[in-house]
Amino acid sequence: MDVCDKAAWAYLGRSSSSIISEVTSLWVTGCFHEDGLADSADGIGGGWTSEQILKIMTDTRLGTYGCAILLLYMIGKVELIAILGKSIWVLGKCQGGGPAIVVTHTLSRLVAPMMVRTRDYVDEQGPKYRFYSFFLQAKYLVTWSRVVFATMTSLIVASIAYGVVKGAILISAVMVMAFFSGRYADYLLGGVMGDYLGATICVTEVYLLTIILLFNKLEDHLILFEEIVSVFSEVTTGDTSASGLMKSLMQSDSVFSLLKAVSVVLFTHVWCRNVGHSPVFVRKAVSEREPTDEIQISLVGPVAGDDTNVSNALEAFLADKNNNFSQRFNAVREYLDSLAKPVGSLGTLEDWASRLASIQRSITPKADRVACILFAADHGVAKDIADGGMSCSAYPASVSKKIVLGLDKGLAGACVLAKCNDVDLRVIDVGLADGLSKCEWTGKIARSSKSKIIGGTKNFCTSNALSSEEVDQCIRAGKMETAKTIDELGCDVVVFGEVGIGNTTTSATLISCLTGKNPSDLCGSGASTSRDGVNEDIVTKKISIVEEAIKYHGASKLKGQPYKALKAVGGAEIAAIVGGMLEASERNVVVLVDGFICSTAAMIACLINPMVSRGLLFATESTEKGQAVALEEIAKIALANSIPPPEGPALRMKLRMGEGTGGLSAVPLARTACATLSIGTLEEVLNLEGTNGYER
Repeated sequence: MDVCDKAAWAYLGRSSSSIISEVTSLWVTGCFHEDGLADSADGIGGGWTSEQILKIMTDTRLGTYGCAILLLYMIGKVELIAILGKSIWVLGKCQGGGPAIVVTHTLSRLVAPMMVRTRDYVDEQGPKYRFYSFFLQAKYLVTWSRVVFATMTSLIVASIAYGVVKGAILISAVMVMAFFSGRYADYLLGGVMGDYLGATICVTEVYLLTIILLFNKLEDHLILFEEIVSVFSEVTTGDTSASGLMKSLMQSDSVFSLLKAVSVVLFTHVWCRNVGHSPVFVRKAVSEREPTDEIQISLVGPVAGDDTNVSNALEAFLADKNNNFSQRFNAVREYLDSLAKPVGSLGTLEDWASRLASIQRSITPKADRVACILFAADHGVAKDIADGGMSCSAYPASVSKKIVLGLDKGLAGACVLAKCNDVDLRVIDVGLADGLSKCEWTGKIARSSKSKIIGGTKNFCTSNALSSEEVDQCIRAGKMETAKTIDELGCDVVVFGEVGIGNTTTSATLISCLTGKNPSDLCGSGASTSRDGVNEDIVTKKISIVEEAIKYHGASKLKGQPYKALKAVGGAEIAAIVGGMLEASERNVVVLVDGFICSTAAMIACLINPMVSRGLLFATESTEKGQAVALEEIAKIALANSIPPPEGPALRMKLRMGEGTGGLSAVPLARTACATLSIGTLEEVLNLEGTNGYER
């Protein structure tokens, strides 16, 4: 056997080994990342707008672009592993395909936590929504400390294989990939999503294999570089003519190959700029979107006037897992329009009925089992100036603890309203300061969370109110308490409320930071000492406090960044409510939203996960101006994600007590909304004969 045959057989052996390793990888991961690569290629290749790209990406079918890119990825990866050659396992000086596979598989996964932590997650609402829905909250579980730990672990793996210097280069390459891929995701989709993360991992594997190949073939590349410098030096000195240059390039296989690669890149760039679609994706406004082909049920059954047939058709439609929330909501609204009443005449009750039926996937939704969870915490900004605070409220900060004590004894307003409406009341201390005596509760109504922020938040005018860990801690506390309540009571509806002197100032600051709105358009009197609830001196003081906080933190850095805003401003009970709303949405439980503070928490929850907006029932209009801004932002988020925006507050009774009292007062309305779906159809009523004896 000659040398060429031996080389061919050796290459064939390496190729076979690399194919086996790739097949094993696909089997172990379940083709999870490769599926993302194919779907992303289909979306980016076939879509012209962000909306189209996302819609194509969430389709589970494999398209032409996906097939092409998947094939190119497989061939490229197998070839790179084969070229790397025989595995040599030496500490810090590994070579060949084996070590490269281990290192690239480890390091490529690092881009996922980096991108999830630094970018917003796009809600896809496609067939894989339930699988990927966890990622909507993963950003707040993937802390920086965890990202650093993953990075250091990856660095150790790379250093063991290739040495510290090369390991550091590979980690730097991963960071660069995560940054630019994240930027591109923001440009295309407004954030990252599951399939895109999988695609990035695949591309990073090939990217890292290429870098490792450069490490191993460094001498060859130095020779190539010397050849290029030599050829062009001869041209610049006049020793070689243009024809001589071309001849020299043609004679050098390496240089000629490089020229061909550069030519392909230039040609592709020119083609995309002049022949392909615009490099800037036009994000159509919601009002300009073309109508989607949504499945609609027919409200005219085979037998005209057969109410049972119509309701059964709607029940089946609601139960069908292939129908998304918007389709179910519109179907229920269409059904309500067919009932024996003027179209839309029950106003907000119809919106509530549609949300309850769509969330619960039933034509007979329930609001019988209702729980109210109040989260309590103190705010550093509410402390006396002598204690390092800003005295932002008409009441001292110590009042928060007294209110919870009253709740625990069954004497406060929320206790009375909860009992009146047959609602289970729970009060969770997530950050009350002990003061002169330790906070001790009976556990019957009030108790301290295991994740309590000791001493409450810090003054956000002079520092961050919470640390990153404390924000995560509060969100987790809210999620855990809500999950526990829903599991124990089987809740149909959850009401959230709060206790915390100074939290209207905190809420106004949060909204201003997240939206860029002027503090004067957000601040009200808060807990006022006057009957009419107006205290201009307090309003003026609050505006100056919010402005000072914005100046300290830099509002532009926090706009649209819910996690950073909670860290900068707080408060602990608001973050807990955010966590509770996220958990309720995940469990398909409708939320009755109280006044200003809870509306602020709802806005933040929607920024984290737009799907939260599906199940929000706004109970009461607050006297605080900032609530209207929060509701406007929630409506924008819902529309941007093709979700019907929630109706405005149902009650306009100048309620400003807090403690979830507005939400508790609206519980009977939620039950009334459920009952509206029992109204007979218009056709049924028109077909009635006689005046007595008719039964539905």
